[in-house]
Amino acid sequence: MKLQPTDIVILLSLIVAFAQISLGFVLTPLSSSWSLYLSEERPHPVLQRSSLESPTAFWAKSGFLGDDEDDEDEDDEDDDDDDDDMALSSARRYSGVTSPFTGMKLDPWDPNPLIKPRPSRIFKDDLGNTANVKDEDLVQTMSSDERKENLQVMRQIRKSDLPDLRMRKDHAGWVEANNDLKRRYQKDPWFGINERLRDAIQLGEPEEKIQYLQDLAQRLGGPPPGLDIGPKGYAVHTEIYDIGISPTRASSMLEREIREDRAARGRAMMAERRKNQEKEQRQYEEDMRNPGLREDREAKERRERTMRRLMEEIDADNKKKRERAKEILGKIPETPESRTKAMEKALKEAREEVKKMRKKQLSEGDSRKSFASDDDDDDDDEDRPKSGADRAREAAAAAGGRPRLPGDEDVTRGELSPDLVVQSSSSTVTGPLEVQVTSVYNKEQSDPPMRKHCFQYTIRITNNSPSETIQLLGRRFEIQTVGSSMKDVVQGEGVTGRTPVLKPGEVFEYTSTAPLSVRPIGTTIIAARMRGEYRYIVLAPGQQTASPEQVQAGGEAKAELGTFHFIFPEDQRVKPFRTEEAEEDEEEDDDDDDDETSSSRRPSSAPSTSTSPPSVASTLPGDRDMKVGDIAVPLNDSSETITEDVRVQVTSSYRPERSEEALGKHCFAYNIRITNESNKPIQLVSRRFEIQTIGSSSKDVVQGPGVTGRQPILKPGESFEYTSTAPLSVRPMLDKTPVVARMQGEYNFVRLSDDATTPVSSAPLQAKLAMFHFILPQPV
Repeated sequence: MKLQPTDIVILLSLIVAFAQISLGFVLTPLSSSWSLYLSEERPHPVLQRSSLESPTAFWAKSGFLGDDEDDEDEDDEDDDDDDDDMALSSARRYSGVTSPFTGMKLDPWDPNPLIKPRPSRIFKDDLGNTANVKDEDLVQTMSSDERKENLQVMRQIRKSDLPDLRMRKDHAGWVEANNDLKRRYQKDPWFGINERLRDAIQLGEPEEKIQYLQDLAQRLGGPPPGLDIGPKGYAVHTEIYDIGISPTRASSMLEREIREDRAARGRAMMAERRKNQEKEQRQYEEDMRNPGLREDREAKERRERTMRRLMEEIDADNKKKRERAKEILGKIPETPESRTKAMEKALKEAREEVKKMRKKQLSEGDSRKSFASDDDDDDDDEDRPKSGADRAREAAAAAGGRPRLPGDEDVTRGELSPDLVVQSSSSTVTGPLEVQVTSVYNKEQSDPPMRKHCFQYTIRITNNSPSETIQLLGRRFEIQTVGSSMKDVVQGEGVTGRTPVLKPGEVFEYTSTAPLSVRPIGTTIIAARMRGEYRYIVLAPGQQTASPEQVQAGGEAKAELGTFHFIFPEDQRVKPFRTEEAEEDEEEDDDDDDDETSSSRRPSSAPSTSTSPPSVASTLPGDRDMKVGDIAVPLNDSSETITEDVRVQVTSSYRPERSEEALGKHCFAYNIRITNESNKPIQLVSRRFEIQTIGSSSKDVVQGPGVTGRQPILKPGESFEYTSTAPLSVRPMLDKTPVVARMQGEYNFVRLSDDATTPVSSAPLQAKLAMFHFILPQPV
């Protein structure tokens, strides 16, 4: 069937009409022509058209052709009109409106509109905000009690209420409490000024602005009662709300301090290590340049020290003999013809005394009776002054102490043989037992200023027998400290309170301590020498322990504890102060034996070691005010004076941790600083102190070479400082005065040339140590 053009037009018109009827309200809701057209009831135009009219004319006459385009144009115009009306209305509505926060004009069509910022230090909320109030208008409206109560409530809210509401997840209550806290904070204007003052001080604002804010805060009444701002001038958040340091912060602070301490110790160890390496390198280079020079110099120093010690002892003995002879005979006997004969006589007497002590030790019977009989038989010994060994034996016998034996001569002198290997450990095998020992210095239990040094030694005993069982029954040790002429004998049953049984292959090990009262000297690094033995028995097969008879007998065999030494650590040893120029000058003077007096006056930077410790040379009449306790001079625990262009300063302090008041023992520490204010180098050669305790009628005179084992050289402007202790046995007169002792003295110096080695004059100059007192602290 072939369609005509008119049929196609009619079909298309029907389709368009159906689509308009179905979708007209949705697609073009604003088209008034189509809405009106659809609302009218009329017969279908196709059915009424005249057969004479053409389809095109019919549709044109009915108004269908062109309506779509006209309606769409009308819709567009209406939309434009509506948009223009809305834009005009919006422009009228928002014209001149600006943001209250930034001052900018509001744009309703901006895709990123401005929002209200959250309250902060810059954008304050309206809860009692006083930021816009001028400084001159700020007034404190609350009384002191009201401010105190307000601060207490703020702290309660901040420390208790807010955390509690947060834990209960009560958001509304938390917001209300937080707003109440802000209102109370703003109610007191001092808090706002405090914030400004804190920022000004932390940011380094000008001093005028800081002073202005401080005056303003003071005008507002200062901080509320109960709030301490401290020396910094302002209060921080934690102080206002009384918030303590958190555990996390405390832990971090502790860790930081630990790291800093470790870093400091590491740096100190590295510096000490570099120092030791440099010292070893210098010593090695010197040994390579001059082989054997160091050994010769050390031998020379030992000879000189020995000669000085012997001569001092001889002079002291001769003085006592002359005084005793003058007291008995009324005249002074003739002295030896020369010092050489005096020294030979002293050496002979010393050898005879050693032989005599050894014979007495080997003889049978009671040692005390033997000493008494020898003294009775030898009338000459009664007039001779008692030696140090005699005094030590008498003191031990009177105190009922442990037995003592004559000591080793090298340890007594402090001069060990160069061929002797000094070790802090030993290992000895005796029969089936092997005894090993190691020793270390116990720094924690030592007190060097009081000459108390503690060593710790560990002993390991191994039973190497393949079949025998051994039981230890007792021990016996011999300990000799350096400088002492006697050995202390320590013996007893068992080991550490037990009698251990060692089966084949078993080991017994224990650790003990040896507290020694000894002072380091420059000729050796050891503090003491120790050896000993263990007594044991071999148990019979099936025997579990020793019988009472075996215990009473003390054992049938002995296992030796090999000789070992307690060695001072590096920081406790005496370090010599010597220069190469001084050593060369001394070597040049070796051949000049006749000029002994002048060489003894010659300054040397070698230390005056503890082999010649300061001694109480004599006593002098004391001051009367110290005897009766009525001090006639102003009380002072420090002094300062200048003599011969040498300034001597001293300060003293009480050491309660080293004192025992119940026993009348009081320890003081005094620090002395010596400054050379002249234009020439000087060297300190000796000292002399006078000390008088309260209630005493005499002064003790203490003198000796150098200070703290040294004879320092001070160039112009240089200072030497040291600290020493004064342990005093005295009963204070607290009802009259807190003073327990008075001290004064002098230092002897020699002037040196510009090379700081050659003395300018043999006459020594004296620098006074002005009088000061050892004063007990007043009870609080």
